[in-house]
Amino acid sequence: MNYKTPKAWAVLIVMCVVGVVAILTWNSNGVKSAMKNKEENRSLDVYQNPLRTYSSGLNLIFFADGYLSFKEFDYDIQVLLQQLRSIEPWKSYDSYSIYKVRPNELDICTVKTENERKPTLRCDAEKINSYLNQLKTDRFKLIVLSRRNFQSWANVSRLSDSGIFFSIPKSPRDETEKGTLGILFAHKMGHAFGLKDEEVFVIAKADSAAHKPDGPNCAPNKETAEKWWGDLVGKDAKVGYFPGCASKAEYIKPTKGSLMNLNELEFLTDSYGPVSERYLRKILDYCFSEKQYSISDDPEFFALYPEFRECVTQ
Repeated sequence: MNYKTPKAWAVLIVMCVVGVVAILTWNSNGVKSAMKNKEENRSLDVYQNPLRTYSSGLNLIFFADGYLSFKEFDYDIQVLLQQLRSIEPWKSYDSYSIYKVRPNELDICTVKTENERKPTLRCDAEKINSYLNQLKTDRFKLIVLSRRNFQSWANVSRLSDSGIFFSIPKSPRDETEKGTLGILFAHKMGHAFGLKDEEVFVIAKADSAAHKPDGPNCAPNKETAEKWWGDLVGKDAKVGYFPGCASKAEYIKPTKGSLMNLNELEFLTDSYGPVSERYLRKILDYCFSEKQYSISDDPEFFALYPEFRECVTQ
């Protein structure tokens, strides 16, 4: 081609323009791709979703408070889950969907002592919800693991979404530390599904659900207890009618010792006891499994705990 002709110069100009546009387009796409990757990496720094989810499974959302890395946060989660899953009915259940959230902020929660009966973790509900809303899960239990030092606590709730606020100032390293932490976590998980303290010394506020002897493991009197768990008395040597639960000595509990009695260490066991274990297993079956149930499958249970009717067909 003769580059001195007007036609040749026109061709060269067009080729240059096309090249510049191509370079700009590539750069633009590269920037967009880099921004997308950065956004995804930032999201991974905050959220870790389960590799597999169950449409009707149990959603446990672990939320970090004060953790400086996902590695140490994940380590504590694995310790707690390993300990929990050594205890029935959690051991036999396998439809867990585990979500992990480590927020960018380190001040969402704080320890409050004023007007509290004990050092208590209080969190900014609006900020936590802004993270939870991104997960779009159905029923869930929120578990806030905190590096702050306070007395761990949990909402006493049966089916509704509720929270466990768990103090882990430092990660457990030996088996004794892991086991001790696991027992306390299993105790709080019991509360999160409605179990009461099988002891008289209850720190929860007097008007809270923790003080109501409305089952499953605390009855107002022996006559009621006989209706609730009398079918197990005689079949299991551990089950009977023992005084003291939900803060009242006159209330009746089904076992002397269990995971729901952390005050009388001489009776402490690594079990919820037959009554509470049966109750928890029914919740997992009726509300957090793929199998379909109806009220007619267990009319006495659904009459005693009507909130669980929404889990089954009428």
